Amino acid sequence: MGPSETCLHCSQLQLDLPDTHHNGRLILMTISNHILAGALIGLAIKEPALALPLAFGSHFVLDAMPHFGYKGNKGYSEALKHRLSYWVGIISLIITVLVVALLISNQLWLALTAGIMAALPDLLGIYNYRKYEKHGQKAQGILKAVHVQFHRAIQWCERPWGIYIEIVTFVGLLLLLISVI
Repeated sequence: MGPSETCLHCSQLQLDLPDTHHNGRLILMTISNHILAGALIGLAIKEPALALPLAFGSHFVLDAMPHFGYKGNKGYSEALKHRLSYWVGIISLIITVLVVALLISNQLWLALTAGIMAALPDLLGIYNYRKYEKHGQKAQGILKAVHVQFHRAIQWCERPWGIYIEIVTFVGLLLLLISVI
């Protein structure tokens, strides 16, 4: 896709450089939603050998939904320019700590582990940013294949309005978690 073309995925006019669209954006389905989804899988499926890979896979299902983020080609450095990113990050972190505390206080160890597994792919994104993108370099090998080419490719629509989708997702997942604990 070249400059000033319409993205077929987003139906949005893009002013990106060629080959950068969808590859450098802040990619952020909030960690609290990943933890909640993984925890629910761990509660529903009592067999760790099945629950943990399914929780890991749930990450990509959630990331394929429209969600909070910013278009552009500068990744985290773009997101950190926006005050809303800080608020979303702080609130998500607080909620995540509370959910983790709830799981620990109820000794739901498989649910906790599954929640962590569901959030794990985003650690690759943080590593990629800190090791490569922050320094103007590009990831290579398995990191490039898994994070840059696959993980980012499935995240077709990150926009600030995606926070509303995340809130609805969060409320649904939280109510479900509370009902099964």
